[in-house]
Amino acid sequence: MIVSKCTICGGKVEERVVSEEIRVENDFVVIENVRAGVCVECGERYYPPGVVDRLRNIERNIMNRKKLKKLDVIGSTYKLRYDATF
Repeated sequence: MIVSKCTICGGKVEERVVSEEIRVENDFVVIENVRAGVCVECGERYYPPGVVDRLRNIERNIMNRKKLKKLDVIGSTYKLRYDATF
């Protein structure tokens, strides 16, 4: 565990497995099974050494649009203006 107490709110930090989202233009890539410490009060995340570097490396690699085609499609993203009639 990286920290046991949240530096933002002072809450308890628990080790969890989380998902991270990376946005590539209008597409989102969900990275599953990421280890992190998560504050039970405010949700702030703390990552073990190397995790942020790995996530940045994944992001750099998927910026190449060709590599996105190799990923599993799990849904769609839609855009709607707040003031639009729906």
